Amino acid sequence: MGNASKEAGKQVYIPASQSDVELSCDSKKLSDAEPVYKTNVNLSESREISSIPRTDSNGNWIYPSQKQFFEAMSRKNWNPDAKDMQTIIPIHNNINERCWNFIKYWEKGLGGENCGGIQLSSFKGDSKKLTPRAMIRTYLLGYEKPFDRHDWTVNRCGKQIDYVIDFYSEDDPTGQPQVLLDVRPKLNSFEGIKMRFWKFFE
Repeated sequence: MGNASKEAGKQVYIPASQSDVELSCDSKKLSDAEPVYKTNVNLSESREISSIPRTDSNGNWIYPSQKQFFEAMSRKNWNPDAKDMQTIIPIHNNINERCWNFIKYWEKGLGGENCGGIQLSSFKGDSKKLTPRAMIRTYLLGYEKPFDRHDWTVNRCGKQIDYVIDFYSEDDPTGQPQVLLDVRPKLNSFEGIKMRFWKFFE
């Protein structure tokens, strides 16, 4: 993989002791209404506002509360431990912020600033569907599969740009589990192909 700290759309050494916890993630299933909780577990219901602007809204995307995350895991029959939520939520939020920072890196100088900045229109997780790059990395180069994959759609002044993110779990030099993010525009449009081409020669 080379020096990931210098590669476009990649970052290493993000603390992720619970990084292999993957939840069904689809912005189409979200509601602007206050969440309705179904358990009496004693967890925080407060939600952190992200730095990620939301398309067709005056505000930003909002992260789930500890209680929301716990209930989502319970619905998956994963038998979560309530006390772990204090650790999982900051990691979850931090990784999403880093994903957005990489997208902003890709988008820098491409015109989004002319309309107030890029916005996130939608996102969806699909851990079972490997990207072509992940397939090459896994089956030809012998690396571990990514533990998750997200597809994010970004609004750049009315133009929709699709991004894909692969999430890998790797150990840092001290043996601690970390997450490597591989964030890049999809090659499903001329714009995505052009962005990848020019970034390759930077």
